[in-house]
Amino acid sequence: MMRERRRTLTPEERTLASEIVCTKLAADPDIGLRVDPFDRGASIAVYLASPQEIDLSPFIRKMLATGVKVVAPRWNGETYELAVLKGLGEAHLRKGPMGILEPAEAEIVSPKEVEAWLVPGLAFTRNGKRLGYGGGWYDRLLAEAPKDAVKIGISHAFQMVDELPSEPHDILLSGVVDDG
Repeated sequence: MMRERRRTLTPEERTLASEIVCTKLAADPDIGLRVDPFDRGASIAVYLASPQEIDLSPFIRKMLATGVKVVAPRWNGETYELAVLKGLGEAHLRKGPMGILEPAEAEIVSPKEVEAWLVPGLAFTRNGKRLGYGGGWYDRLLAEAPKDAVKIGISHAFQMVDELPSEPHDILLSGVVDDG
């Protein structure tokens, strides 16, 4: 149901959702406190959006411009790992096995070094549950994150639900930023 609802969004609705979420992220004190742009060792994990996900490009550009180390998932042939994102131009990106863009260069960063995470999903609850896409990739990466790392789900308002099933391996998020 969520996948179908996202598919029905117009390009204008997608752009507006991206603008709203990126503005909220830029003003979010939790992100700001964890990712100080003057701390050259600070790092934030982002995702590079599929056509149906909220595009974080404006926020990513801002983080890159301030010198924060931005990392994103990159397929290494066996699993996803985090690689440094140098920019959003063609020279810095490649298509991964699912057709989603990822860092072209393989400067790998351990999830243990990432203070803030921006995570996609199909549905979220206000208490931090997340329904992913079924592969468990984010749960495995998040399991290695520092216990006090900020983990933020990125969502359309319609993706917020009252309850979701959970498994013992599911990682709870710190919060959710939506376009509402």
